[in-house]
Amino acid sequence: MIDLDIGGACPRQQLTCALSQALGLPTEPGAFTDALTIGTMDYPSEPALEMVARAAMTARQDSLLAMFANDQTSICAGIALIYRTKDGAQIMQVEPCRLSRGKPILLVTTDRRHAFRLDKRCVLRSCAVPSSAKVERGVERAWTDIRAAMITVEVDPDQWEAGYFSLFTDAQAFADFLA
Repeated sequence: MIDLDIGGACPRQQLTCALSQALGLPTEPGAFTDALTIGTMDYPSEPALEMVARAAMTARQDSLLAMFANDQTSICAGIALIYRTKDGAQIMQVEPCRLSRGKPILLVTTDRRHAFRLDKRCVLRSCAVPSSAKVERGVERAWTDIRAAMITVEVDPDQWEAGYFSLFTDAQAFADFLA
């Protein structure tokens, strides 16, 4: 659980923008930057994540979702990565990891078995998992940097709608939305 309280404001838009910047996505979305979507999900459930995974496969986009227990909390329960594979998609819990200052973060699964980073075309690719000590320091560094970015990021509501998303749902509401 990560407390993302930024002075009483809802942290979801700032977190989404800060994650995007930390991963190294271009600040001006354009061609070749739509292979990864970043957003948040309130009231996560297994059925809702499965539906998002199906949507990710259909849209041919991996998804990174910060999970919140409800629409009131600033506590992030974790980050889910929906990573497309040749057989479908995998849903994994990941943590951001910055191995050194100034470098884009990579995403490391909480079981420390897999790691991912964006390539030059902004496509998420599997990469080697760093040593355990580097990962632990890198996760702390990444969250420190993300919190600092959340405080300074300015969210443009028009840009938010164009490039990011937030799901406020339970499984049934999400299913009704997709139907």
